[in-house]
Amino acid sequence: MTQRTLAESLAAYADSDYYPFHMPGHKRRLTETLPDFPEALQRAARLDITEIDGFDNLHDPEGILKDAEEKAAALYGADRCYYSVNGSTAGLLTAISAAVPEGGKLILARNCHKAVYHSIYLRRLTPVYLYPDIVPGTSLAGTLTKEQIEAALIQNPDASAVLLTSPTYDGITADIAPIAETVHRFGKTLIVDAAHGAHFGFHPGFPKSPVALGADLTIVSLHKTMPCLTQTALLLQKGSRVSTERLRLFEGIYQTSSPSYLMMAAMDSCMDMVKKHGAGLWDSFFTERERFLERCSSLKRLQVLTDGTKWSRKMTSETGFLMDSGKILSETSKTCLTGKRFYDILLKQYHLQMEMAAGNYVTAIMTCCDTADGWQRLWDALKEIDDFCVVADEPVQENRKLLAYPVLKQQISLTDALDAPKAQVPLTEAVGQTAGAFINLYPPGIPIVAPGEQITQEAVDVITRYRQMSLPVQGVDHDAITILKLC
Repeated sequence: MTQRTLAESLAAYADSDYYPFHMPGHKRRLTETLPDFPEALQRAARLDITEIDGFDNLHDPEGILKDAEEKAAALYGADRCYYSVNGSTAGLLTAISAAVPEGGKLILARNCHKAVYHSIYLRRLTPVYLYPDIVPGTSLAGTLTKEQIEAALIQNPDASAVLLTSPTYDGITADIAPIAETVHRFGKTLIVDAAHGAHFGFHPGFPKSPVALGADLTIVSLHKTMPCLTQTALLLQKGSRVSTERLRLFEGIYQTSSPSYLMMAAMDSCMDMVKKHGAGLWDSFFTERERFLERCSSLKRLQVLTDGTKWSRKMTSETGFLMDSGKILSETSKTCLTGKRFYDILLKQYHLQMEMAAGNYVTAIMTCCDTADGWQRLWDALKEIDDFCVVADEPVQENRKLLAYPVLKQQISLTDALDAPKAQVPLTEAVGQTAGAFINLYPPGIPIVAPGEQITQEAVDVITRYRQMSLPVQGVDHDAITILKLC
């Protein structure tokens, strides 16, 4: 007899005569008791329960949730899987806290998500920042190389783990296999933030998952690139370099004690779809994508950067990096448009909501759930804008590329800086001061300046340039930034 999925079990329970003298307070009966409640939420509430008999406990799974986590682990080729209803943020906090002792040292790529920096603060870690090179001919930050990591491990034998992002927000992947071999040769743990790579390994057209390439702990966000609900993620464990007990401990600390069964049912259903359809789930995606890229080859001013294009093949041959087929970067360096202006045109004139704007490109995330109409609308917009740029023949604007992250000196620890007294100074007067808060673009949330670092003229220039581009710079309030208050 086939076992019910979590979603099927929730639906069956909703149709039963069990009366809920327990949380949540809506009692699964919004339709009956609150008829004016929005209909969409009424339907969701029927399936919204807490940890009642027969539905297991996420923080000590022994039944239906244990089975669901084991199913996901098997599909990714992991030994263990931990559901995260607090997104990849909780997965990263859990992985780092379990792998690195309090006060320990972590080697990490500077272009990591802000959750990594939060773990450094919470666990009072010493970070060793490694800066990825810019991909030749673009403004895209690459990923760390084996050589960078090996040098850092030699210089920091007391480091407990290495953490990198692959794929990056832009879809650039690292060469994980030799990196994993290097990290393990030094007896350390490799953590990979693969939040944007939940689909990796499920189709030959995608890169392999870091799990299959030797990563010890891999964090993936199902909601970013898979058919799943927002805030759903998985922490995948391969091998035993990190204690399962420690992972369970911190998973219980960083996640709510009342996890959403709607989210967990969505995760289980997502894994069931992959198990049932396999690579076929992406057949339509690759068909539409091939047609789209063929059309884009005729663009004269706009350039599409993604896997399978001439640019991608050149990048792979020169750098060894691969790119995610699901990221479509439309680049404007041969036009008069900044990335932000291009983003605004797509949004306001064509009603196309892109994922992100950068200095000279916009990012679209494409998944197996995109429709033929969606691909067509994006192509129609790009073609029309490209034709306009050709006719207008306006001068190309300069200095619109995303600049490299400035290499800054750590004056005091990130934790001490966040806890210290603060003051506000104009950005123009910040050179030489010690940062008291993060300054970053969001998205993607990668710090330009981290607390405790000495602010340089280069950093001020980068921040100023981003603001001139109308990019979303966080940490600057009315031309002022937060610094440490002098005693």
